[in-house]
Amino acid sequence: PIIEIHDRDEIEPLGTKEKFWFYEKGTGSRYLFKIGRAKTGENWAEKITSELAKLLCLPCVDYDFAMWNKKEGVVTPSFVPEDGRLVLGNEIMARVATGYPKDRFYKVKEYRLTTVLAIMQGLKDVELPIGYEGCSPIDNNLGMFIGYLLFDCWISNPDRHHENWGFVIDTSNNSIHLTPSYDHASGLGCRLTDEERNKRLMTKDMGYTVGSFVKKAKTPFFDKEMKQMKTIEAFYAASKYNTGAALFWLEKLERITESEIGIIFNEAPKTLITELDIVFASLMLTENRNRLLDLREGIIKK
Repeated sequence: PIIEIHDRDEIEPLGTKEKFWFYEKGTGSRYLFKIGRAKTGENWAEKITSELAKLLCLPCVDYDFAMWNKKEGVVTPSFVPEDGRLVLGNEIMARVATGYPKDRFYKVKEYRLTTVLAIMQGLKDVELPIGYEGCSPIDNNLGMFIGYLLFDCWISNPDRHHENWGFVIDTSNNSIHLTPSYDHASGLGCRLTDEERNKRLMTKDMGYTVGSFVKKAKTPFFDKEMKQMKTIEAFYAASKYNTGAALFWLEKLERITESEIGIIFNEAPKTLITELDIVFASLMLTENRNRLLDLREGIIKK
C-alpha cells in the first residue's frame, strides 16, 4: 500500500533528505516521513530492504510507501519510546576517541571498525533492540551488529556511518538497547541510471558486470592501515570477534530462497519500481550472497 500523509509537525534535522515527524491521529504514535531523491529508487530500496531484513530475522525498522503533498517517500514509526532518548554512534565514538570528528559523516579516518566492535563487545549491560523477538539465538550486541554488517554486504549498503547505528535509552525501566538497523536507501544500486543498469547487464566486459559492480561497495569504516573498508571486508573482519555469530548469519542467508525474494519485489507497486530495477537488484543480491557464503570456510578455519 501507499499511505497518504496529511499532517506535518516537526522537521528532522539529521541526515541530508527532506523529512519530517508527525503524530498519528487517534493513537498519538510518532512517525517519520522521508522523501526519496528525485530520479533514484531510494523509496523502493528502503521498503524492499526492510522486508529482506525480515527474511534474515534481523531487527530492522518498518518502512511503508507513502505520499505527502504529491511527493513520494516512505514512512516509518519511531523506534524511540516516549520520553526515551536516542544516542547515536558519533556521540559514543567521541567519548572513546579523543578528538573524534563527530560532526563529519564521510571520509572520517578515525571511524575505525575495530573501535565500533570494541564498543559493542564492551557494553555488557546494553540489551538487544526493543521488542526484538527474532528467530535467532544471538544474545549480545556484538553478534547482532555482525548481522548488520552481513546485511550491509548482502544489499550493497555503503551507508553505515556513525549516525546510522546507536543506542536507545528507555527511561520507563532504565534500560539501554541497541538500535534496530535503519536507513538503507543507498542499497541495491537504487541510485544508478537505467542506462548504466542496462550496460552492466548486457556487457561482455568482466570488469563491468554486476558481479564486478558489487565488489566495489565500500563502507564508511576504516581499518588499522587507514584504508576504507569494503562491505565484505567489514563483515569478514568482524567475524573474527564472534565466529559463531558470523556463521549463524551466513546460515540464515543461505536458507533464503529466490522465491521469497521474488515475492517481496513483486508486491511493490509497479508505479514505484520497474522490471529493470528488480532484475538488477535481484542479481546484486545473488552475487553478494554467493560472495558471503564463500567466506564460510575461511571463517571456520580461524
